[in-house]
Amino acid sequence: MPPDWKPAHRPRTPGATIRRHKSEMSRVANAIKSAFLCLTVLSLPSCSSVHVGDFIPHAIGGLPADTPPRRGTPEYDAWWAKRAEEAARPKTEQQPK
Repeated sequence: MPPDWKPAHRPRTPGATIRRHKSEMSRVANAIKSAFLCLTVLSLPSCSSVHVGDFIPHAIGGLPADTPPRRGTPEYDAWWAKRAEEAARPKTEQQPK
């Protein structure tokens, strides 16, 4: 070969394909990481004994003020006893309010 001869095309290097697709692989990896992070964050409240919805005001999606207490709490038992008293009381035309 003459000393001033150059090949018609650049020879392929083994890492050329990986370098070319690295940005796409990075995007997919970031999407997977983001999805995993979202699922993790959304599943964390399920491990809590506190119900977040109890503390959110009704105007932005929380429970209404007249919602009965959660079952299994002392407040629920008191609420149920009050309902039983009201149900056992004789009904008249004029209810005290």
